Amino acid sequence: MKKIMTYLFACSAMLISNLAIAEDSPHEFSANVAYTTNYMYRGQTQSSESPAIQGGFDYAHSSGFYAGTWASSLEFGGGDDDTNIEIDYYAGFGSDLGSTGISYDLGALYYHYPNTDADAGADFNFLEFYGSLGYAFDTTLQPTFGVGLAYSNDYFGEDDDSLYVTGSLDLSLPYDFGLSFIVGNLDVDGDKTSPGGFDFTHYAVGVNKAWGIFGFDVTYYDADSDCGSDDLCESLVFTVSSSV
Repeated sequence: MKKIMTYLFACSAMLISNLAIAEDSPHEFSANVAYTTNYMYRGQTQSSESPAIQGGFDYAHSSGFYAGTWASSLEFGGGDDDTNIEIDYYAGFGSDLGSTGISYDLGALYYHYPNTDADAGADFNFLEFYGSLGYAFDTTLQPTFGVGLAYSNDYFGEDDDSLYVTGSLDLSLPYDFGLSFIVGNLDVDGDKTSPGGFDFTHYAVGVNKAWGIFGFDVTYYDADSDCGSDDLCESLVFTVSSSV
């Protein structure tokens, strides 16, 4: 984990120091890094309830095109693989529809787990396509509603289809606080360990605070009984992040 953190901070510094983009340029580069007490993904821990270091780099064009990469330390704890990092690569197109308050995002994301072994049945790499719509109200709390879909025909390398549906609500509170609600449903047709597939719903409620270049977030995660044990799906998570 220390090596991952050092690498992310070093790359962030190199990115910012080497890129001098004019303010009126259509190109924008950014970097982010975070420390979280538990890496939760779609309602399930990816770090065996342990802390994780995360970070990424993004490019965005004024046309709405974007591309980037993001990485996180992890620990599956299954004993059948040697991976301790997830690296994601993504690209898409997103924009606002004028002054309507509506926004959209369409893209593809490839999840890469180095050192997983297909011959040992632990090839977790997969490609996913996603799309989302958002609507922002111009009122005091600035509520923003979002709905999203994500599809893969090879979820976590398990050779079967998956569909993830999510809904969210974000509120802006005084003093740069924010309140967020998320509900998601993951439906996987079948996998190597569960030929009949699985289907569960999870939710999260979080409070976040912006302070300078830092962001602080406390979120509670839970899910229905089909998600698995409480150790997998229930957690109170603290995250501190920074972006430039």
